[in-house]
Amino acid sequence: MSVVDVERHGIVAISEGDHEAAYRATEWLRSSRSASVTSRSMAPIRMHVEALRRFGGLSPRALIGGQFVPGPGDRTQLSVGVAGFGLFDAEDEPTCASRLWNQPFTIGLPSEFARSVARTLGEGPQLPSGMLTIDRAGFDPMNSSEMVFAQTASVLQAVLVARVGGEDADEAARAVVRTW
Repeated sequence: MSVVDVERHGIVAISEGDHEAAYRATEWLRSSRSASVTSRSMAPIRMHVEALRRFGGLSPRALIGGQFVPGPGDRTQLSVGVAGFGLFDAEDEPTCASRLWNQPFTIGLPSEFARSVARTLGEGPQLPSGMLTIDRAGFDPMNSSEMVFAQTASVLQAVLVARVGGEDADEAARAVVRTW
């Protein structure tokens, strides 16, 4: 795990591998976009990003993770899993620890946030051909928003593109966080 801290903007924790924030999706938001290049032979990559913004007394935060599986063709398929409960129906849902905050996340991606994640992934830097599946997420009922989920998705996308291209994922994350 690495932590990228950009003063007066935010902090993100980036990890590769599996994460305990796996949730069961009851719906999938699917789309596709043109790929940057055809995938070369490579193994699937699973990454997740936790973000914590800094706004005076507010601390917007989010956790998003997924897997990119290279594939044939000239398109990147995007699938964002939507949890079967809403933001305000989550009090009995499981939680997972936060690496950046003292309170846990509720595991899942309610539709209120899933749409902004899907929209962001459809607009950001292009991955090679294959499939990106978002199936790990955590939110804070008080400190999460569509905006922080979109920003966290943009960091995840940037670090995946960097990792696939053999570039520094921390630098890619830092570049995105500086725009916040």
